[in-house]
Amino acid sequence: MTPAPQIIAHRGASSEAPENTITAYRTALAIGVDGVELDVNLSADGELMVIHDHVLDRTTDGHGPVGARTLVELRRLDAGRWFGEAFAGERLPTLAEALDVLRAVRVIVEIKAGLGRTPGIAARVAAVIRASAHREVTVSSFDHPLLVEVTAALPELDIAVLYTARPINALRLAQDARAGTLHPYWFWLTPDVVTSAHAAGLRVETWVVDELADQARVIAMGVDAVMTNHPRRLRETFTALQLPLPSPR
Repeated sequence: MTPAPQIIAHRGASSEAPENTITAYRTALAIGVDGVELDVNLSADGELMVIHDHVLDRTTDGHGPVGARTLVELRRLDAGRWFGEAFAGERLPTLAEALDVLRAVRVIVEIKAGLGRTPGIAARVAAVIRASAHREVTVSSFDHPLLVEVTAALPELDIAVLYTARPINALRLAQDARAGTLHPYWFWLTPDVVTSAHAAGLRVETWVVDELADQARVIAMGVDAVMTNHPRRLRETFTALQLPLPSPR
C-alpha cells in the first residue's frame, strides 16, 4: 500500500471559507487535516499578519499595501465579505492567533518573498513561533537566503524551500537554504525528484493539488504531504486509494 502523505489545507479550507481566516482554519480542522499552510506579511508597526497578498485589495475591503497600515488599522478591515455575505466581519488574524487556533495540527508558515528586505524579519518570525505553544511548525519561502536567517534565529525549526519551475538541482537548493524539506509546484514534480530527495533525507511536500487525478498522481510518487485548497476532495482521493484519514478536530 502507498504510504499516506499528510493532508495540508492551503490557506485553510480556502475553497469553503475566505482564505487565511480563522473560519477557514476551523473549517479545515473540522474536515480533518494533518496541517494548515498560511502566509505572513508585515504591518506598518511590525506585526506579522496572516494574509497572502502584499496588497489588501483582493481579500479585504481595504486598498493598498499591507505594510502601509498598522495593526489597529488592519483590524478594522473586513476579510470575509469578498467570499460571501455569510463571512462578513471576518478579520485578518495575526500569526500568533493563527498558531494558537491551529495548535493541534502542523502549521506551514510561508514568509512572503520581498519581506527579506525588512531588517529583522527572520528574527521576528522566529520569536513569534518560539513564544507560541506550537511545536510542529515549518517555515517556507521563495526567498531562500531569508530561510538561512530564520535557521540562525531558531536552529531547531523545520525549513522548506519553495520553488515553482523545475530547478537544475533541487537538492542543492535545500542544501544552500539549510532546509530539510522541498516544496515543489506539483506540475513539475517527477518521481525521480521524490526518490533522490528521500535518498538525501529530505521530505517532499507539493502544492497546490486540487484535482482528483493530480492528487492520485503525486501520491503515487510517494510525496510526504499534499497541499490543497480542497481538503475535503483530497480526503475523497484518500478514500478511493484506501489510505488512512486524519481525524476531524
